[in-house]
Amino acid sequence: MAHGTSRGPVVSVLMAVHDAEGSVRRAVESVQNQSLRELELIVIDAGSQDSTVRILEAIAERDLRVEVVRADACSRQEALDVALERAGGRYLTVMDADTIARPGMLADLVGLAEERSLELAVGGLELCLIGIGGRATELELASDATVFPTQHDLRTSAWHFFSSGQLLPVVGKLFRLDRVRELDLRFSSGGPLAHRFVIDYLAEAERAGILGGICCRTERLAASVDRRLGQAEGYRLLEREHAALLGLYRHWGLEGDVASMEMLQSRYMERLVACVEGVCASGLPAVEQRRAVEAMIGTDQARLAASVARPASSAARSMLVPVRGGNVRLVCAQARLLALLGRGRAAWAMPDAYV
Repeated sequence: MAHGTSRGPVVSVLMAVHDAEGSVRRAVESVQNQSLRELELIVIDAGSQDSTVRILEAIAERDLRVEVVRADACSRQEALDVALERAGGRYLTVMDADTIARPGMLADLVGLAEERSLELAVGGLELCLIGIGGRATELELASDATVFPTQHDLRTSAWHFFSSGQLLPVVGKLFRLDRVRELDLRFSSGGPLAHRFVIDYLAEAERAGILGGICCRTERLAASVDRRLGQAEGYRLLEREHAALLGLYRHWGLEGDVASMEMLQSRYMERLVACVEGVCASGLPAVEQRRAVEAMIGTDQARLAASVARPASSAARSMLVPVRGGNVRLVCAQARLLALLGRGRAAWAMPDAYV
């Protein structure tokens, strides 16, 4: 029997998939098995070549709440935009094909949002990164339950949740669909910058809350992100994300807030060191490595970050003096050593780069 609802969906769950035959069934079933039944799941297939579409269409035949749309090959953000156009719930959330939702995730997020009249409800995320040889790194992007009753409370406290990695990923969050459309937000507005949707939503959000504990789990191969950090694309994304966050804090009028600015510069430094490590472990000729690293650490932004940041990781702290002094050879030597000794360290320092 197909399962439908007479009142329409409370939550629209958006999912973009591509060649996900190994994980998509579990992800979809975790949505179907939610204790909150009034939902719709809109899955956009971005040109899969494996059996992903066949699996999804078989599920959709048995559950009217599941809609599958075949699209041409496109980015995750572009596929989510297609899903967003079809959404009809009061709220929306995003799931990935490698994410498993806890059975009460949607009910708990909606309950928090309804009880406290929130525009944004944030759940905790358990992240399992699969590295070389199948070694797993387990991380929790979560915190205690907190509600920000005013816009000022949200803005002045946001630095803590940016720092922990919980605030930027689009997964594990509940957004009000009417606010998304009122603000004319698109997932693809930031290009490859995956977190721009959340940044743009936060810019005008007035009331938000954190749901204590974990609401979903993502199991993801770390190699693709680690490899990207060693390429020019990773550094460009770092610069764009940092500029977007600085713009957010300027919009909030908090560019002089010490805790917020320290968080932003520390965050930048952690990611800069990860990019430098990636370049120095990339196999490029030494001359090209030094040229790329010189461009990364020779900016005013890099010198500023090295001067004021207080990064959490010892790896980033060890780079403060050589980056501040512009010592390219020492930075490269230190980065090669860190790359040998610190496999998996980047995930702990910057977990939201992986979701």
